[in-house]
Amino acid sequence: MSPVPSDQARYERALRRYFLIPAEERKSRDREKALAALGIDNPPEFLSMHIPLWEAKVDELLDPSSSDMLPISISHSYVNWVRGAIKTMPPEARVRIFASKLKDTGLKKAILSLVHGLSHDGARDFVVTEVSLLEKMHKDTLFSIRDSSDKAFTFYLSRFGCLGEYIYSGMPPLVGLPAVPVVYHLSPQGEEVLVKPKEQGVNIYLDDLELPRILADGEWWVQGAARQDALGDCIGTALRFGHYIATPERQVVMIDNIEIFHLEAADARIFEPIFDFLPGKAYPGDSRKARALHQTFEALYREAYDAQMALVRHEWGELERYLVSMRRHIRAYSGDLFETVLTGVRARIFGKR
Repeated sequence: MSPVPSDQARYERALRRYFLIPAEERKSRDREKALAALGIDNPPEFLSMHIPLWEAKVDELLDPSSSDMLPISISHSYVNWVRGAIKTMPPEARVRIFASKLKDTGLKKAILSLVHGLSHDGARDFVVTEVSLLEKMHKDTLFSIRDSSDKAFTFYLSRFGCLGEYIYSGMPPLVGLPAVPVVYHLSPQGEEVLVKPKEQGVNIYLDDLELPRILADGEWWVQGAARQDALGDCIGTALRFGHYIATPERQVVMIDNIEIFHLEAADARIFEPIFDFLPGKAYPGDSRKARALHQTFEALYREAYDAQMALVRHEWGELERYLVSMRRHIRAYSGDLFETVLTGVRARIFGKR
């Protein structure tokens, strides 16, 4: 639902007037005026929800200098109440709120840079068409846009593990692997966010997979996962279930790479290898067939993994240059000296010397 330009402009004028009022002097009637301009049918009822400090949370939600569409900690006991209240808003109201945040936070430029990278055209502008709050472990906003070339895109705005995903995103292409493009953005207000496309395809670990699909596509899934695992082992990616996406282009990409550089032997890694997982999924009640498929998949995995490791070693110079270019971010992300991280990665690739 694209916002009507005149309605968006009317809301943003009302928003500017509202935020000119000092925080300690704002009254419920002032908020009601802003909510009415937003398109809330019954502002007094919306403000009367029995959530502690709710009116202050409304101010945080409407604040055009903050990209946050869920103004409460994800671990707070009232998070579901606040999320539920925001979900009761008309869809166009959430769109107007989010659209009003794009300029002051610098998000508009960040989103356009990702659009240009995905579409390779010169789109100069876009409109927000839909905004959703996701019920996930981390605070992500899902939003859709349509650019000036009439192309539609759906993105996540992520606020968790942003730097790790950003550092990771530049590495797969250096060693011949597909990767989800991302844009890392630090707003003028100091908010750290990541913009990334909504993944398209099959989540190999989390989606319901039937036997015919596993038999038809399992081999290239296993090979693609093995290649990604080889790089992941080199940089110490801490895997969780749900990292593998098999795309319509018959590639396997890794998502949510928020934890990297776990390079010590004692680092936790919660993960079931794909050559164990898929046979059990395919034949849950037939151990003989599962074992046969396991043998086939493990052989494919080992071959693809070894070939990818050889390519990583061959391209180490490119990988090292990239890591050096990211040294400031790596130091901030890991908390370790860059030289310590680089030595650990090198040892993973070539063995300890």
